[in-house]
Amino acid sequence: MRILAPLLGGLALVVPLVAASPAVAATSWQCGSRLVGTGQSPLDVYELCGEPTDRFVTTELVTIRVGRGVYVTRPVPIERWTYDRGNRRLVRYLTFRDGRLVDIDEGGYGY
Repeated sequence: MRILAPLLGGLALVVPLVAASPAVAATSWQCGSRLVGTGQSPLDVYELCGEPTDRFVTTELVTIRVGRGVYVTRPVPIERWTYDRGNRRLVRYLTFRDGRLVDIDEGGYGY
């Protein structure tokens, strides 16, 4: 028991670091030897990672208040790119909103 106590105490320091790491994965992705991160344009990502396996494009109407009783509605383009790099790697889903990468999601293993 006395031998395990120092080991278990050290584990308490490791667990919070492991739990914090997924937050980094949501804002960046290592595409080959290059790093892609939120804020980049579709052209930047295309040049770094190549053609995605799939693309889905849609438009969302967004209304914002610009003054007292004044609202403006405008279309915002949304693109969802899928990168499937095979059965040994996880699928990545990249979401672009208004021309900027805003989200990187991780799926299961590819095909």
